[in-house]
Amino acid sequence: MATTKTYFPEEFIAKYRELLGDEWQEFFETIKRKQPKAFWANTNLVKVEDVSKSLKAKDVTITQLPFHKQAFSISMARPADLSEFKEGKIALQEKAAMLPAIALAPSWGDKVLDACAAPGMKTIQLSNLLGRAGKALALDVNTARFKSLAHNKGKYSLGNVEIGRADVRNVREKFPKILLDAPCSSEGLVRKKRDALKGWSQKLVERKAQLQKELISHCFSLLEEGGEMLYSTCSFAPEENEEIVNLLLKERPEAEVLPVKFEGIKIRKNDLCRNAARLYPQDNDTQQFFLAKILKAK
Repeated sequence: MATTKTYFPEEFIAKYRELLGDEWQEFFETIKRKQPKAFWANTNLVKVEDVSKSLKAKDVTITQLPFHKQAFSISMARPADLSEFKEGKIALQEKAAMLPAIALAPSWGDKVLDACAAPGMKTIQLSNLLGRAGKALALDVNTARFKSLAHNKGKYSLGNVEIGRADVRNVREKFPKILLDAPCSSEGLVRKKRDALKGWSQKLVERKAQLQKELISHCFSLLEEGGEMLYSTCSFAPEENEEIVNLLLKERPEAEVLPVKFEGIKIRKNDLCRNAARLYPQDNDTQQFFLAKILKAK
């Protein structure tokens, strides 16, 4: 597929060419290509085996991804046309974006805070993993994005999820599990939207980093002792990722980054922040992505 229409600011190219060195060209060629399509089977509305059977009956090519039984790749130009999507039985989601909820690993009956939840794809995952006995509080401060969260709560039958249009920095309730998929410069979306980097600049990265510092600090304060928080972004910028986590570790000695692993996903050793996972798009054919699982020690 031709890739010449993808927009890349010169500032972005210069930054990552320097950061990646010899790996720049492979990185750049990968992010110029459209990302593979994938979906999450919504077990609130359908059994995994039933949705797999119905799609195969339509001659849709799907492959179960190795890191979770509800995650599938799909080879189809417009999967949003499928009745399974329209009925909320499947949620279209990039495969790297599925990993934070899986890594947080809430148990049946847990209570989880989804701090910056809209549009709600990870909220769907949390709802499935928590089961009927569990509960999630999903918040978003942005009015337009909250509308999509509210829509998806109904479409995907998220009965165990309470939603609210609110700034998580105003929350005081404690939680044993928190998902903080932080607002970021969205560099990883360039594999989905050709013009995703139109508004990108180093100043944008720095503005987002300042917000992220506030969010991770406050969300960590909401964790119960022994609780776990998953911090993630779809950015490749160290300023939004390792630097944010390292600042938390410096300020909160009870914070510890735990190792994460996923079947079929390559995670490199991270010399900038031990145990944090930086996903290079060329390694797994994903968007750029970062995640860190953080324990609040007792």
